[in-house]
Amino acid sequence: MCSWSQRLHRQAGYTLIEVLISVAILAVVMTMVSLTFSGTVRMVRTVGEEHTQEHQARMCLSLIAEDLMMARQHPRFPWSTRNGDRDGQPADLVAFVSTGHRVGDGTKQEGGLSRVLYTREGDRLARLTLRNLQGSFPEAIERTDLTTGVAAFDLHYYDASSRKWVDEWDGKVRKSLPRAVMIELTLTNSRQERRTYTQWATVPARYL
Repeated sequence: MCSWSQRLHRQAGYTLIEVLISVAILAVVMTMVSLTFSGTVRMVRTVGEEHTQEHQARMCLSLIAEDLMMARQHPRFPWSTRNGDRDGQPADLVAFVSTGHRVGDGTKQEGGLSRVLYTREGDRLARLTLRNLQGSFPEAIERTDLTTGVAAFDLHYYDASSRKWVDEWDGKVRKSLPRAVMIELTLTNSRQERRTYTQWATVPARYL
């Protein structure tokens, strides 16, 4: 016959089945917590990436718009465009003379004339500036890669005389500047998702 203390000891312990059930429940809870945490981290990363991408796109569009709003006609360097294509997506080019440009330290220099060119090269949006319009030496050209992950760079020009948007603008033939420019920049994120950002800039009808 078992003593009272021995029976009490057996009643206070856990059976193997109880232990296994407890471990299984704990594993399920930990898995749910882990999945929730991982999902939250992914969501935070996604939101952060989208915010960074949008900020970069807006900065690029604002810079292009600023240059366009200070565009001038120049007898030696007329407005020039190219309606390009790369990998089935727009890869346009626009070149014009502007009265303001960014210098090496990022500040903005007013008053001086510069030849500015924007184009898509591969997955980069490039900005080339010729600050010396009296010469065309390679060392006078300043190049800046504004952003990466570029899937498309599409430009449209508003013809005030016909009241229509056109894909190209030849300054030698038209002898005038477009009234406005529509800029469309498409960027690709790490998940290979594309998003298009749009901005338009009014071009002043100013001459040198």
